[in-house]
Amino acid sequence: MNTEMLNELKEDLLKRENLLTERLERIQSDKEKKTPLDPDFEEQAIELENNEVVDGLETLEFKELAEVRAALSRIENGTFGVCEVSGNPIDEKRLRAVPFARTCTKHA
Repeated sequence: MNTEMLNELKEDLLKRENLLTERLERIQSDKEKKTPLDPDFEEQAIELENNEVVDGLETLEFKELAEVRAALSRIENGTFGVCEVSGNPIDEKRLRAVPFARTCTKHA
């Protein structure tokens, strides 16, 4: 992989890291502002369902943030773009689509 592409992917990963961090901060802030449940049972059901959705999104954001940070670490230690299963280079098209990919398409 050439240096220019590696720098582009690193920049994309850094932007994604910032975006995910901001989203998680907003989620945490919203969760801290919780108000008591509405006295109406239908409203309570909707509020609880919304809380479950937010919790699910938070979990996904944390997982993606961990993958992005792991990819940035691989860039720093020189193992970025190498399949963790086969040791072969990961196709550039795959890395452009999923810059935090750990494996080639064959082992995905």
